[in-house]
Amino acid sequence: ALVELRSLGTDSAILELAERHRPDVVAIDAPLGLPTGMDCLEETCSCASVHEFKGRVCERELLSRGISLYITTKRSIIKEMVYRCMRLVPELEKMGSNVIEIYPYASKVCLFGKPIPKKTRRAGREFLRRRLIPLIPGLDEYEGRLTHDLYDALVAAYTAYLHSRGETESLGPPEEVCIVVPRAMASLPM
Repeated sequence: ALVELRSLGTDSAILELAERHRPDVVAIDAPLGLPTGMDCLEETCSCASVHEFKGRVCERELLSRGISLYITTKRSIIKEMVYRCMRLVPELEKMGSNVIEIYPYASKVCLFGKPIPKKTRRAGREFLRRRLIPLIPGLDEYEGRLTHDLYDALVAAYTAYLHSRGETESLGPPEEVCIVVPRAMASLPM
């Protein structure tokens, strides 16, 4: 069930929430690992991926399934977010949480199929609301107050819940950090 839903802006607020609730699984919507051979995302550093392709193996697996996403490279526009989230992982693990990387769009496709309307539009948020309310008890109380970022957080939390039940699959090798996606769930209410 939904226990708490709000936006958090600082690492300390995130860690305080995790300390208070002690979740078994925390899902983070950002790359938590780097391509094999890389130890940073700095363009001035000589470290380089061992892959013939850009990004991580898990990202290539999503692309092969028709799910587009940002690829983890030294030219990444989300570099600071990647570093931030990678710093949060050991802190969350110290609290006893299993931290997984998820990609909300991939979770939505696995759960609801394609097409997924844009979350930045009212129709897209309504699409998500209709599909998430049956899955997350208590969500209907937040009607009208959910932003597209909060919908992504809900999808991440639901993916973490499924992971705790063994109803996910991990893409890519663990040394690059896997992306966790729900197993196809044909029996979900729509």
